[in-house]
Amino acid sequence: MSHSLRETAALMVEIATRHGASEATAWASTGTYTDVKQRDGSIEKWQDSQSKSGSIAVFVDERYSVHSTNDLRRDALEGFLKRAIEATRHLEPDPARRLPDPKEMGMADITEVDLVDTGATVDHRDWVNRMQTATTAAIPAQLRSAEGFVWSGSSSSIMLTSNGFEGHHATTEFGHGAEVSMEDTDGRLPEAYDYTVSRHFNDLEPIARVAGKVALRGRRALGSAPLKSCRGAMLVENRIASRIIGTLVGPMAGSAIYEQRSCLHDKLNQTVASSAFTLIDDPHVIRGMGTRSYDGDGRPTRVRTLVDSGTLKEWLVGVYYGRKLGIEPTSAGTSNLIVPIGTRSVEAILGDLDWCIHVDGFLGGNSNPATGRYSFGIRGTLFERGEPVAPVSEMNISGSIFELMGGFIEAADDPWINGSCRSPSLLFDAVQFSGQ
Repeated sequence: MSHSLRETAALMVEIATRHGASEATAWASTGTYTDVKQRDGSIEKWQDSQSKSGSIAVFVDERYSVHSTNDLRRDALEGFLKRAIEATRHLEPDPARRLPDPKEMGMADITEVDLVDTGATVDHRDWVNRMQTATTAAIPAQLRSAEGFVWSGSSSSIMLTSNGFEGHHATTEFGHGAEVSMEDTDGRLPEAYDYTVSRHFNDLEPIARVAGKVALRGRRALGSAPLKSCRGAMLVENRIASRIIGTLVGPMAGSAIYEQRSCLHDKLNQTVASSAFTLIDDPHVIRGMGTRSYDGDGRPTRVRTLVDSGTLKEWLVGVYYGRKLGIEPTSAGTSNLIVPIGTRSVEAILGDLDWCIHVDGFLGGNSNPATGRYSFGIRGTLFERGEPVAPVSEMNISGSIFELMGGFIEAADDPWINGSCRSPSLLFDAVQFSGQ
């Protein structure tokens, strides 16, 4: 934890309370980031950045507002916070807006989660060149263009409140991937990409494996077309399963529950998915992308089961909406979402199905948290008894999230660990596909 960050946060709280805030929460953070892209042998983008910023939530006469600044000089903060507090006085009062009881605040003991890679030394120019050239070599024909991209960064932050809480969080992040544009025989230019990201450089998927997956997707995109509209099985690739899971998790938010714009507002302890589906939020995963020791309210995190064998067990309710709803808070957001892995491989699952669309990309679309209705564009491959039959594009899936999750059959044994949604590939039955 940077001592200067603590000094900045403490200064913001001191100035805010001196100018009339009854309570305050300050955040101070610093970070570095490098982003490099290379296309067909030439560097296309190189961005190095450093940042330092501060934010503060002020509570003034039961009124509340949040303000941010990049100018952290004492004189600048004096004027900035004085104006912030004066502006807050003009807002409508809300008695529920106040800090949690200090007895509820603290950090979970997760000292061994290893979120910072202190030993990595990275040559970004060599790294991106290896990523791009490996991808180009993996596609010997019909390749129009190949782009490799790499990035790395570090961040450190502190949260400090006027009632005594102090939390700190530091991470590193590394990632590489590639995107290709193909030349189809009909003149279309289908694209494909893949990437990997991790807290430690050595945890990244090897370049050759990422390049191979991009090449496979690029080749499978050639000649893609919509199928006739139908209902059938859908296997969603682990890398993109977060789109489906997010459609279920979004309506769990405390704000949506309180404002009754959630399809889950009356579903607590009721069935929302098939009994085969369980969803866990685990903030203590070693080297996890969403791992954290405290939440946005300054309360210690813990493992939570959101959906247990198809039954909704918890909403995502922070302290504020817990007060508004008159219930005990859980947590206002998610960390590492985990779907327990199954026992079979993707290949074994596809091999048992007469007909299945293996979806490896979502293209646009939307979902409505109030109704649970969704519509997403898809691309992928039609499989019959485990064999790829035809590339698929220009199709949609649509329906109710309850119908989709009610048709969940099983998870594969391939968890996606390169993100905060650590889901395996997911198999659904009787999905409505719209095409020709």
